[in-house]
Amino acid sequence: MKLAFLPLSAVALASATLAQDAPPSTATAAEEPSGTIIIYRRGSIAGLANACPVRYKGKEIVELGRSKAFIWKVKPGRYILENKTSSVEVSVDPGETRYVRCAMKVGIITYRADLQIADGTEYDELKSEFEEPDT
Repeated sequence: MKLAFLPLSAVALASATLAQDAPPSTATAAEEPSGTIIIYRRGSIAGLANACPVRYKGKEIVELGRSKAFIWKVKPGRYILENKTSSVEVSVDPGETRYVRCAMKVGIITYRADLQIADGTEYDELKSEFEEPDT
């Protein structure tokens, strides 16, 4: 009987030790710093019938039509955004806002969506024209 209780007490002692060694968590999920990636497409006539899909890790996060913008709150880190014909790498620091423009370029048969890093100046000048997509 005494041997049956020995492993249980050893497990209880080990788990108590591990809990004491873990650093205390002072930040909650709401307090965690975040960044922002704004993905936008101007309202030009070029590629009127084409959408601009944007994917992250193979999952579509938004499909932009003309004059659309998508504001994406993210954890700080490195993000590779892509579509069928292009990709961009976006690094976001805590509290930082980064901009990605979807420009329509002439392809062989039709227009293609091209993702580009932007500095935010164009977005700030045109943001009154943008509509956030229904997502």
